[in-house]
Amino acid sequence: MRSFDCIIIGGGVLGCAIAWYRAKDGASVALLERCRVAGANSSRAAGLLSRARSKVAVIPLVAETFAAIAELEGELGEPLGLSQVGSLHVASSAGERANLAELARVSAEGGVLAEWLDRDDALRAVPWLATDLDVDAVFFPGDGFIDPNTLVQAYARAARARGAQLWEGVDVTAIRLDGDRVLGVETSQGFMAGDVVVDAAGAWAATLARPLGIGLPTAPVRSQYWITAPHLLFRPGQPMVLLPDARAYTRPEGTRLLFGLREAVCPHVDPWEVPADLGRLRLSQDPGGWDSLGEGIPALARFVPLVEQVGIANYISGLSTYTPDGMFALGAMPGVRGFLAATGCCGAGMAASGGIGLALARLAAHQPPPFDLGPHRIDRFGPVDPADARFRQLCADARSLKRSG
Repeated sequence: MRSFDCIIIGGGVLGCAIAWYRAKDGASVALLERCRVAGANSSRAAGLLSRARSKVAVIPLVAETFAAIAELEGELGEPLGLSQVGSLHVASSAGERANLAELARVSAEGGVLAEWLDRDDALRAVPWLATDLDVDAVFFPGDGFIDPNTLVQAYARAARARGAQLWEGVDVTAIRLDGDRVLGVETSQGFMAGDVVVDAAGAWAATLARPLGIGLPTAPVRSQYWITAPHLLFRPGQPMVLLPDARAYTRPEGTRLLFGLREAVCPHVDPWEVPADLGRLRLSQDPGGWDSLGEGIPALARFVPLVEQVGIANYISGLSTYTPDGMFALGAMPGVRGFLAATGCCGAGMAASGGIGLALARLAAHQPPPFDLGPHRIDRFGPVDPADARFRQLCADARSLKRSG
């Protein structure tokens, strides 16, 4: 029997970030991943790192990620390719103009710099933006993006260098309890004892927590983006662009444009039906994303006319875990000692990974986290059934209504 201070289930961005922060404290850490590190949903992320947030409780978590990237670069002795190009938020309707003003206000409250731009300034920043629109535009110069696999692997490598043990190809089959106390985990390679077990299993997190009597308030909801063919107006160094009127975002991908769409009705999945290999996932609703693309392109083309002229080169989809209120699901569950959860990324797991990693490492050490995790409590909705289709729809609706970040 092997024993550790902290056992982390899941080798995505949150699991690897927690492993690094906890190993920095000198704890014995085991991270267990049944496939390969960064091999599931984290590697399919768009990698947006947005400081600008409509909910002030998320802002310090993202700020910690930027600090973590700088520290990781120092530890590993190499750059991680952070593209700090800023983000431009553009709104045309009265409702979204009001939302944009509120976003700028909340972000400023959280210490995030915002600059209001006129249309000419916006067009200089992104020359592919439609010229015939009357818009409000706010630029957040501190925002950026990063290759998601690079960031996950950096957390993992730095955690190993600090003494954490990361196992790939090890399947956690159950979390073992003695009364109300976690003892460790049953795995495909035998039992491992742990003082604290962190469930950071992403789309599969709810299936591990349910036997403990814990209904994690999350549902796997499809996230997706497309990448265009090259065009002269798409250039590296251009800012990310958030287009809430089109329920869309963009970022540069070399001389191509990466864009994501949030459909009015987002496909969601019963967590017990998510296969271990996401390549085997077969959605019953819009499996190839064609309906979503057809739904979203007309609104996007109002702001980015080129999307109707250039070809689509790539389509990437995965599963993000969403909660009904769009906040994370982090921390302990009253009545189950030694269990922690880090899930409900709501499409912002990459951006908040540093803050979540630090906060969960402190909780795993039985210390108070440096951030207010009250808005992210996993019991804030009361008893929930993650398999219930009505609850999953509430989570999917949170993605449809998302406007920033």
